[in-house]
Amino acid sequence: MILRINKQFWKTFCSTKPPGEEKKNVMYAMPHPIWNEEAMNNVKIDHKVPLTFGDRFAHLFIQSMRVGFDVLSGYRKVFPWQDNIISEKKWINRVLFLETVAGVPGFVAGMHRHLRSLRGMKRDLGWIHTLLEEAENERVHLLTFLTIKKPSLIFRTGVILAQLWYVALYSIAYMIQPRVCHRIVGYLEEEAVKTYTHMIEEIEIEGSSIHSWKTRPAHQNSIDYWKLSQNATLLDVVKAIRKDEEHHKEVNHKFADDYTQQSENPFPPGY
Repeated sequence: MILRINKQFWKTFCSTKPPGEEKKNVMYAMPHPIWNEEAMNNVKIDHKVPLTFGDRFAHLFIQSMRVGFDVLSGYRKVFPWQDNIISEKKWINRVLFLETVAGVPGFVAGMHRHLRSLRGMKRDLGWIHTLLEEAENERVHLLTFLTIKKPSLIFRTGVILAQLWYVALYSIAYMIQPRVCHRIVGYLEEEAVKTYTHMIEEIEIEGSSIHSWKTRPAHQNSIDYWKLSQNATLLDVVKAIRKDEEHHKEVNHKFADDYTQQSENPFPPGY
């Protein structure tokens, strides 16, 4: 794995411009990992065994949410009239919704720890930075798939409604049990790794609904963000995203293992 601090970020999709001036794209960046090809291909599907009641609750919560999400997104066949093949539209809708959810915990947790640091008038020991890096990285995943397909008004409405209750629920939960919240995110990322692994397998299958992604050129924004080669494809982008999710899984399970939630952050900026 090659880690570098990327000093530029995503080209903005909605910048404003004064009258008479040409619209310019500005790039910003928070530190984030840059993966080489070996790292992107070396991703394992594993599972953190629950040890405490909080761990078991977190695992059960994520598994319950996954079942409902699989059915609603058409990912899992439940009714006889459902198609066995997952269309490109269903794939994109699934990951778009997943990333709108995945981008919430890091920001909410970072906000809570930031406010706690202000109230307590003491250092946070580095957790805030890692949590905000995670939230931004998940948002980049969302922006990546938006270059492939724009969601419908109904889909956007669903995202807004889901975000309202999820932000409120996670905020309350983080005030009460931050350790369990990090475990929930760890298990959520485990499921994300499974989803993206399945997606990569489907891309590799000739004749699948997303087989064209194997040769479809990656957007320049994706190439710039992950420092991919100029001839990178969407398959390479999905592999980079999957590696990001594995990374978030590792970080959140590590945070959840800290029962005091007051230890120094073991992850340096850009890890």
